[in-house]
Order: sequence, then C-alpha cells, then structure tokens
Amino acid sequence: MALAAVHDHVAAARALAARLPQLIDESRRMAISLRSGLHGNRKVGPGSDFWQFRPYITGDPTNQIDWRRSARSDHTFIRQTEWQASHNYWIWPVLSPSMYWSSARDIPFKAERTLIISIALADLLLRNGETVGTFDAERTRITSAEHLEKLAHAMLASPGNITAHAGAMHAGRKHSVLVLGDFLEFVDSNQSPVRAIKTLGQYQNDGALVHVLDPAEIEPPFTGRVNFMDTDDQMIYRSERFEDLREGFRQRAKTWRADIRDAARENDWLCDRHVTSESASPTLLALYQHLSERQSQSGSNGRGRPAMNRNSTTRPR
Repeated sequence: MALAAVHDHVAAARALAARLPQLIDESRRMAISLRSGLHGNRKVGPGSDFWQFRPYITGDPTNQIDWRRSARSDHTFIRQTEWQASHNYWIWPVLSPSMYWSSARDIPFKAERTLIISIALADLLLRNGETVGTFDAERTRITSAEHLEKLAHAMLASPGNITAHAGAMHAGRKHSVLVLGDFLEFVDSNQSPVRAIKTLGQYQNDGALVHVLDPAEIEPPFTGRVNFMDTDDQMIYRSERFEDLREGFRQRAKTWRADIRDAARENDWLCDRHVTSESASPTLLALYQHLSERQSQSGSNGRGRPAMNRNSTTRPR
C-alpha cells in the first residue's frame, strides 16, 4: 500500500540515527511540558517487605545489590522490596522500511515521529521510577533517564517486522508492552495482526498499540497519474487517474485501520492513532495517562493485570 517510492530507506535510517541527539532533546522537551501537573502513581519510601531479586542493570544504585544472593550465582542481583519494585515497560518502535516515508516535505517521516514519542514516553516512565526496555538483540533495559540515549540507540536496532519477530519477544510475565508503527505489513499479508498481538500478550502482559500514519494514508490528496511503489523502489501499480480509485483506497485503508484496532481490542490493549501532521503531545499524554491508570488499578508495584472495559480503552476512529 506504499503511496510513493521510499527512496533508499537505509540511508534515511542512517540519517535518523545521526539526528538522534536532536530527537532526544525534542523528546525531553515534550516530556517536560507534559510532566507538569502529572503525578506519579507509585508510593515513595524505602519499603521493608521483600518482593523479589532481579538482575542488576547498569545504572542501578550499588547499595541495592544483594551480595549474599549474588555470591551464589554468576550474576549480580538487586534486592527489591514491594514498594520499591518498578513496573517493567517494553517499548517497541517498529521501524519498517515503509516508516521512512512522508507525503510532503513539511511532514516528518513516520519513523521520526514514532521515535520521538517512544523516547518521550520512556523519559516520563523513567522519571516515575519505572524500568523501560526495548527489543533489540541485547534486550536493553534502563532504570535512569540519564541512560536515555543508550535506550534510543537500542530502539533503532529493534526488529522492523512484527510478524517475523513477535514470537521471539519474551517481555516477561505481567509486564507492559507498547508497540508503535504503521502496521503496513498486515495489509497484503496472510498474517493476522490479532495472532501477533496475542503472542506479545500471552504472559498476561498489558499493552498498547499506537498506529502511526501519514495524513495521505487516511485522506489521499493525489490527483491524475500516480505511481505506486514498494519499499524496494519497484513499481507495483500505475494509476492514470487517481480520482477513480480514491473511494476504493479510502475503504481499503479504513479496513486496514479497523484490523489493527480490533487486534488491540481482542487482546484487551489500548489502541490509539497518531497522524504525523498533528502534534505528538496528545498521543503521548493519552498513552501515559492510560498506563498510569492501569497501574493504579493493579497496585503500586505493577503486579497484576486489571480487568479492562473494552469500550472505554479504544477511541473510535
């Protein structure tokens, strides 16, 4: 369903990586602007009731290391008390080749906007005391906003295909999984988005899908002759008069968006939509508030998955 040629998405990805410091600064500014008036949902205090040991992550305070438990293993462990234990969030920006495209020069690539939202959300969660990871080969996780750049680089290295990699994404039981992308791989595929999302949520994992779209993928502005290209820059269809295809395009795109929404609903996950011509702040705020509400329902330590009202968690589109 590509609307135009995606000219050398590898070069576009490298350019995005080179701009990472700027994107992190933009993400931090967005997170700071939203942080005012937002309150953390976790209780403050050292705690006293032991909950679990977990592997040490670079950046963890060394005074939380349990040396007796670590001495019995080849790994270093942190001792967590019930009130201290952060919830684990896994953020997966699916930067497929189709994400490096926009319909106009003044509209950012879907990949750029996806990365900004992902980093800003991670910043908000980390400053609320949570643990945030992504699905690169190392399964990078951080507990401090000081290591945000490390996480951002790991996000760039995460798989760019859901159907091929969802089965290998073992986030951990009762963690939260957030997937952001255009989900175009499901348009002309026998793969069901429902199956892929259920795989990600199979260990009672709460989650959310953010459908990132270019405005032309909702309301195509094209007229006359239009060449449809795939992500390898190969022509797949030529329209001599796009006006004759416009309504069919709209209906097909509507069905595609509904499939993604239904996949989230089947898994009791939030589904939100972000259009790259609009501000990212409303999407970020809605996503963060949803996560905060879910954690408030399930308890301050994030153990457990609350019941969800399906009608109230998916906004109609």
